[in-house]
Amino acid sequence: MEYFFPEINYGRRGFEKFHTIYGGSKVFNSFRVIQRNKKPRVISTSEVKEEFLNRFTSKPISTLGLSFETPAIMGILNVTPDSFYDGEKSFTENQFVEKGMHLLKIGCAVLDVGGESTRPGAKEVASTIEIRRIMGVIKKIKKSVPSAIISVDTRKSIVAEKALEAGASMVNDISAGSFDKKMFEVVAKHRAGICLMHSQGLPENMQNKPYYDEVLLDLYDYFREKIAEAQSKGIPREKIVIDPGIGFGKNLHHNLEIINKISLFLGLGRPVMIGISRKSFIGEIISEREPSERLIGSVAAMLTTLNRGVNIVRVHDVKEAANAIKVWNTLK
Repeated sequence: MEYFFPEINYGRRGFEKFHTIYGGSKVFNSFRVIQRNKKPRVISTSEVKEEFLNRFTSKPISTLGLSFETPAIMGILNVTPDSFYDGEKSFTENQFVEKGMHLLKIGCAVLDVGGESTRPGAKEVASTIEIRRIMGVIKKIKKSVPSAIISVDTRKSIVAEKALEAGASMVNDISAGSFDKKMFEVVAKHRAGICLMHSQGLPENMQNKPYYDEVLLDLYDYFREKIAEAQSKGIPREKIVIDPGIGFGKNLHHNLEIINKISLFLGLGRPVMIGISRKSFIGEIISEREPSERLIGSVAAMLTTLNRGVNIVRVHDVKEAANAIKVWNTLK
């Protein structure tokens, strides 16, 4: 198996034609070809098929209602009392609805509604509780803003089914269908979209010494298999998004390796989403234990991933992310 990583600004003599990732400012004219247990080699972009090269140079096609002319923001609405950053213990259902509608108004392209915290160490929540937390919120937001694209953040098919019936059109599954084998069938039945995220282990234990042979290649193989599995269950390829799952069974080294070389995953030909907002790896870099103090680090990391081809960013701070992207778009 060969893996193709675009060599940004490589400029090797003899490789004349330059390309940009999605028409942006990052230029490449070659690929670093990686194979397991073999020395990498560098080839010209002219040595790959045009269809494959287009995965790196042309914005992906999606039927989720997103054009990707500019990176899309997925705003986080945690209808939980125990999320690692913004769990609202005292919020009423109507307050969650107001918060969700505010996020849509200030720049959120997709609203991700979740009723179960999956922070490191979190315990599983019963599906009945999860459904009770999110159903009214989704119904009321969709009624007030019919055009809203709502995603449900769940790993349980029964929760996904209820949310899709209530007005959601996408499932954000941290287990990519591994936790509940009925998930793909439910998504296909409702003709919904799905984000396939990579995670190692369960939230209860995922940070207990995570290990990979080669983290980038292991994740690439995982997504290749999961995309094929989802398609085999009736989910169109155009409705699939992938997310490498920063912090979900990864240590600091793994997270940095993924972010630095996330362009590798463009070769899968699907939109790439990333969730790095206020996560612990940022705290490790800036020596800050409190998530509330990690905003600037989150924005810096987000912009770095956009330069490398990420299509969707999942964030807590929608206004700040939207403003940063607006400036980034103007200056690139």
